[in-house]
Amino acid sequence: MSEPVNIKFNTGVATPQPTQQTIGATIAESTYRYDALRDADVNGLSSARRPTLVTLFGISECGKTTFVGSLFAILCRHPQLLKSTFVDSDTLTGFQRRVHTRYLSEKGLSEQPRTQRRAGSILNVVLGDEHGDNQRMVVFSDLSGEVYNDAASKDDVALQQKAVKYADKLVIFVDVEKLLPTKNNAYKASFQSLLTRFKENDMFTSETEYFLVFNKADLVANETDKATEGIEDESELKKKRNEITDRWEQRKQSVLDIVNTLVTVSSDNIYEICSKGIEYGKEDAMLIGLFNRLITEKTPASLSPEYNWIQKLVKEK
Repeated sequence: MSEPVNIKFNTGVATPQPTQQTIGATIAESTYRYDALRDADVNGLSSARRPTLVTLFGISECGKTTFVGSLFAILCRHPQLLKSTFVDSDTLTGFQRRVHTRYLSEKGLSEQPRTQRRAGSILNVVLGDEHGDNQRMVVFSDLSGEVYNDAASKDDVALQQKAVKYADKLVIFVDVEKLLPTKNNAYKASFQSLLTRFKENDMFTSETEYFLVFNKADLVANETDKATEGIEDESELKKKRNEITDRWEQRKQSVLDIVNTLVTVSSDNIYEICSKGIEYGKEDAMLIGLFNRLITEKTPASLSPEYNWIQKLVKEK
């Protein structure tokens, strides 16, 4: 692990500053200033009160990185929707990478850059209310989906993920694209294995608030449109729509049956979203509602000067 760095707020404009490397060599992921932090680097974060830790949880390609990129884009261009003011961040470059990932995915210009296993995964923002007052820090863990893939079958990998165990809010992502097809048993088996591995290693605690997010939910509507194209008879149209709706509800219930045996998720904490749904003036209402829930402090609390909250995240007691 790298040595801890001491990162302070308001240190200047987040201009990429690559490390010195041999001419012609490829610059490694996370070698820029203000990029996402690795666990060992997080101890430099400082806050007047306990930050809220939000952990994004799910196997690869479920849309976690696109999700956090969309959140940052909303905070920058339309923060009124979140009743917040963006004040500062130590990880501006890390967020911008994710905004770019979201853009590529939305435009279909190329394959999404994957969040690398060894890349920094910790992002933070300092937010104020609509007037910039009552400032608080929110820390996001956007761990590589490939790490979660590994954790599904390896106890040691699961046990290393302290951001899961000590999360204030843990967002479990379900990939609707992989759930919709008839042949979805392999995906559901991987999803169940992941949850089971963390549960059996006591990584889920009663102190964490859990959210279940069905991401890429717009694909359900797309499937309905495709299946009903050319049908003019109203009764036949209604029948086909109900058929697809019923099939989707069955798919969704199959996931709920898995989750409910392993983690307690309130019905109010279950969302169907499209993480790309941030077109200005046409934002996905469910997505914005979820963003608001995640950036709201769970239990505001002061911190004593000697208490280094992040040590709990990155080190064994």
